[in-house]
Amino acid sequence: MAECVCAGLAIRDASMVASGALGRLRRLPAALLRLELTVGVVASLAGLHPLLSARSADRPAAAGACAAETMRRAAVATLFAVHTVRFGIYLRPDQGRRVTQA
Repeated sequence: MAECVCAGLAIRDASMVASGALGRLRRLPAALLRLELTVGVVASLAGLHPLLSARSADRPAAAGACAAETMRRAAVATLFAVHTVRFGIYLRPDQGRRVTQA
């Protein structure tokens, strides 16, 4: 489930960047969007290998699996933390947008 959420956030962030949302945001929200996209891709890729190479519970894990699992968990935690901060910004009345002179 977490893998699907990470991939979904990465896809959504990529579409926001592609649609030009960075140019409409203030500096901090734009930087957070870039960071969320980067961490989302890392979290998605880190979780892809364990998902595709599912092993039975009685088989021992490979030597590097513990480090990879720690990195995956850190990436997922960072993704959700950055997403929560960005969501808080978007709940504000200006939604992190740049002030335009009319």
